Amino acid sequence: MRRRVAFGLAVLDALAVFAGVVTAWLFWLWLAPNLQHLVQVRLWELFLPNPWMPAGSVYLVAWLFALRQLGLHDPGRMENSVRIVSATTRSAVYMTMFTLVVNAVLAERVYPKGLVLPLVGFCWLYLTTARLLVFRLLLRLEAPPTAVNALIVGIGPDAAAMGQHILRDARHVCTVAGHVRTAMSGAPSVGPERILGDIGDIPALVNKHDVRVVILATRTLPRGDAMRLAVQADHMGLRVLQAPYSWGVVSPRLGFARIGGLDLIDLAGIRYPTLGEQVKRGFDLAAVLSGGAVLLPFLLVVALVIRLGDGGPALYTAKRLGRGGRTFDFFKFRSMVVGADKIKDQLRDQNESDGRLFKMKNDPRVTPIGRFIRKYSIDELPQLLNVLRGEMNLVGPRPLPAEDLAGIEHDPEMRYWFEQRGKVNPGITGLWQVMGRSELGFAEMVRHDIYYIQNWSLWLDLQVLVKTVPAVLRGRGAS
Repeated sequence: MRRRVAFGLAVLDALAVFAGVVTAWLFWLWLAPNLQHLVQVRLWELFLPNPWMPAGSVYLVAWLFALRQLGLHDPGRMENSVRIVSATTRSAVYMTMFTLVVNAVLAERVYPKGLVLPLVGFCWLYLTTARLLVFRLLLRLEAPPTAVNALIVGIGPDAAAMGQHILRDARHVCTVAGHVRTAMSGAPSVGPERILGDIGDIPALVNKHDVRVVILATRTLPRGDAMRLAVQADHMGLRVLQAPYSWGVVSPRLGFARIGGLDLIDLAGIRYPTLGEQVKRGFDLAAVLSGGAVLLPFLLVVALVIRLGDGGPALYTAKRLGRGGRTFDFFKFRSMVVGADKIKDQLRDQNESDGRLFKMKNDPRVTPIGRFIRKYSIDELPQLLNVLRGEMNLVGPRPLPAEDLAGIEHDPEMRYWFEQRGKVNPGITGLWQVMGRSELGFAEMVRHDIYYIQNWSLWLDLQVLVKTVPAVLRGRGAS
């Protein structure tokens, strides 16, 4: 739901920018007596390379990127109208600079710089108006779709008051999933059904309830627990808000958040992506966008064939563990019968792999179409969407089902391995796949994953991608 809302907000912003470009065009034509060279401008030309402004298609994408970087596509950050106006105004400043830079760099600009102001101004006006209208609408809904699940640390009077305040004044931002106890918690002031566990259970609760925000509302948070929570929040991408009176999490950067009229401290770790990570992400995006455009007709045909095969859905979606132990929706073309997960337990004693992986060469759940697309890894292609969403890379350790790692905390060696894996995004392909795919056992997979993490380079990624092609075409080791 959260991603659908974010997508809806992006579409709304795109429409607002489009309307702004159209209105600016009409305004320029109205000024035609003083700007004779604009009389011949046709609307559709503005969205292609032209002498008058940055191509409208590029302009639209650039503005959406600016809004995303400012947090306006995160439903949980639509806290109040002041923040919305501030963010849209900052995006307008960025886009003014972007437009001026483009016109300074590119030759043969033929219109006065003053025309930038109507272009940016109308887009800003429509964006701000649309966002404020949506915000006011959300305040009237009982269960706004923009609300993200929050976990409150504390079970005392302060925590109970925080939960009531969110329910009354901030339901458009947060839905309280429940409370967790600290080691020094006293008698609870919240109902037992609202207490989900202890502070050490937070990683499991984050995945179980899809928690995005942790709110510290207790005066009894031991310093050791605060340090562990800081690490967990950083690894799992959690937003941590702290009531001003509570003993806080160590954070190198402090901000402020306003939820329903209540001021909180916004704790955030400082993360500077390395040049290697930036290059890797840029390469992945370029490869997926260009390759995805070529593969799209083929993907649609595969989806149609699967759908017509037995009437079931074309895509299979399951929860997988990603960076920092955070679960995400993992996409594949469906290669098994509908309800295959329910049959899996009945086949456990026929597992042909060692360790925690479940593999069967002649798995009875695989459909005839599924056997073909699995052999040539066609079923993995929908994971290109996971790459676009930033949940996966083209190359990296394969994401595993959470059930395969149940009880891992009791095995120090496996726990260490999982912590190493969790430092990077999982990948569509990796060393394990090109060295033998499903012919290799669990122990070999662990060894290859750790080697990849410890020796990563862009050159290694390129080698894996090149070796993936013949491995897939030969169908070697697939199941």
